[in-house]
Amino acid sequence: MNFWTNTWSNVLGGIGAGLFFVLCYLVVQWFLRATDLVVSYCWKFAVHNGMSVYWPAFDIRNRSRSRSYRMANIAYTVNGTPHWCDNKAIMGVVLQPASMNFIEGTTVRDIHEMADALRLEVTIRDQAERSFWLRGQGPGQQGKGWVKRYAFRLRRALEKGLIAME
Repeated sequence: MNFWTNTWSNVLGGIGAGLFFVLCYLVVQWFLRATDLVVSYCWKFAVHNGMSVYWPAFDIRNRSRSRSYRMANIAYTVNGTPHWCDNKAIMGVVLQPASMNFIEGTTVRDIHEMADALRLEVTIRDQAERSFWLRGQGPGQQGKGWVKRYAFRLRRALEKGLIAME
């Protein structure tokens, strides 16, 4: 090999290695942000004026040690079609780092039976318009999807092994 061939191969190899490490860093940062919040919920109910009314009670855990989140709204859908959007129940609630929060929503419009409540998909958004992985179809379920399930399992396993994630 001559001088220029060796030089260019070293330069391109260094650039490739640098891009690989930057890509790994971005994947780790996405993983941390995607698994920062664990959101679960259950349905509460009461009888008002002879009709049953239902509302969600959320258990939101911020596992980040450095990032706060400010909540915006709750979106309710049935099979992907919008049912209602609650802009008042959690608007402005701040989730401090490493905190556990119990937050109750307001009564969901046009839901008067438990079967109707169980058909709802619930999505929580923060004020940066980020939707969290809460698309459950039943009380306490954290949604669907194998990617989400394995991401949370991996983070839980890493935290049990006392590996600092931040």
